[in-house]
Amino acid sequence: MTDADPTEPLDRPRRAGKNAEPEPDHEVDEDPDLPWYRLDPRTMLAALVYAVVRLTPAALAWLLVDQTSGVGRYLVLVLILLGVMRPASKALSYVAVRYRLTDSELQVRRGLLVRKSERIALHRIRTVDITAPLTNRLFRLAVVRVGTGGNALVGSGTVVLDGLPRGRARRLRDHLVRAAGPDVVATGGDEAGAPVPDDGGRSPSDPPTAEVQRVQWPWIIYSMVGAWLITGPLSVVGSVYGFVSMFGQEDWVGDTLGDLIDRVPWPAWAATTLVLAVLLGIGAGALAFIEAWWGFRLVREPGATFVATRGLLTTRSFTADQARLRGLTLSEPFLTRLLGGARMTPVMTGISLQQQMNESATVLPATTREVAVRVGNTMLGRRVLDERARPAGGRLVSHPPAARRRAIIRYAGGYGLVGAASAAAVLWREWPGWLLAGSVALLCLGIVAGLGYYRTLGHLLGGEVLYLRRGFFSRRTDAIEVRGINGAHVRQGPIQRLLGLATLVVTTAAGEQGYRGVDLALHDATVIAAEVTREPVAVPA
Repeated sequence: MTDADPTEPLDRPRRAGKNAEPEPDHEVDEDPDLPWYRLDPRTMLAALVYAVVRLTPAALAWLLVDQTSGVGRYLVLVLILLGVMRPASKALSYVAVRYRLTDSELQVRRGLLVRKSERIALHRIRTVDITAPLTNRLFRLAVVRVGTGGNALVGSGTVVLDGLPRGRARRLRDHLVRAAGPDVVATGGDEAGAPVPDDGGRSPSDPPTAEVQRVQWPWIIYSMVGAWLITGPLSVVGSVYGFVSMFGQEDWVGDTLGDLIDRVPWPAWAATTLVLAVLLGIGAGALAFIEAWWGFRLVREPGATFVATRGLLTTRSFTADQARLRGLTLSEPFLTRLLGGARMTPVMTGISLQQQMNESATVLPATTREVAVRVGNTMLGRRVLDERARPAGGRLVSHPPAARRRAIIRYAGGYGLVGAASAAAVLWREWPGWLLAGSVALLCLGIVAGLGYYRTLGHLLGGEVLYLRRGFFSRRTDAIEVRGINGAHVRQGPIQRLLGLATLVVTTAAGEQGYRGVDLALHDATVIAAEVTREPVAVPA
């Protein structure tokens, strides 16, 4: 293989090497002598290994399904087709994909019979990601994703090169970052997933690389009591049912479980089911944490750049530039909060929709509240929150008593409807009387939740940071720098108008792009909106 690389100097003509063959171009080219480059040939080997993994379900079905059945044969055929489609596309990409760099564009061609050309202006690039799935890591390959901030759900605004050597992927990333300017977010890694910093822009006065945080295995408890506590059992039960249904044995399983339920008292059955569900959720959460955060390390590179690397089967990394940070969000789900934990999410510009959905832009798992606050303050370069997740510049302003009434009505009202329906069922349908006690308990829970929600409400415009807090079962605190706010809206629903309350929404180009303060006094909301935008804000009629 040749050492030719598309990131070598672009100010002179380059001829194609053994692995970089020029092709005739029927379009208008700025530089016809500039060669097109293939992906690495090892892409086909990686696709072969990927196909073997994907065909495992088809092999199991071939051994277990009755081949004399037409349904069984069609099932095996479908599994084979599903198993080979993606690996085949991956293997063909070596033949079908070409790319090159010009002075101003990244150009990519795809297709054999039908050719598609993609051209991305370098100044429009917003994200450059490098990941290494397990099949790619076996052959020292990487996947480069270049995004312009378009809609990743429909594939616009993102170019993917799957099958570059790791060294070339890093050099391509560094070149695109330098060419794109200060608005680009670069992520990626070396053989262990750690990004290679660009030494070209360092100043002798820059501090050396410093470790900010590394993984601590007690954090696994926060994943075990998080969302996986519910989604884990559902995923396992759904997968088992789907596997059983594939072989037409769902009736046998249903009959077996029915006989077991008839022989066991229902309290024992309910308790056993609950314990098994909790154990499945805890186990799923633990496995998810190990795979996602294995080897996690957050370091501060020269130039106020923070690099987070992690991953067991798939290495991931994320780079956050302090100059692009506009604040932070501290999330505290109920069980995590009881255990003293929280999750810190930086509010940063340039994050693509795809990164937000697959959490590749996450820099820190759920940790203790102290660690989350300390890392957030370190990344922002100043003390924004104290150790108890309160504003460092003062105390949150409580919302008016009308907000308490609205919170109680909101929570207790819903639970009260459930209680009324249960009471009607007991009176007219002769349902068990203990349902009334459950209805009363739900009503009390609604009142407690409403009071707790009101206690968490708060806001503060302290210096150059706007603090907004809300939520009971999942409390969140948003600390948004005023310099990043580009708009503010004051909204009132019908009930809010009656109570003199309003919802403040501040918009920004970073993070979720909209952050809410709920049930503020109307006057407070309009004053804050005017101050953060430095313009008069109309009061809703």
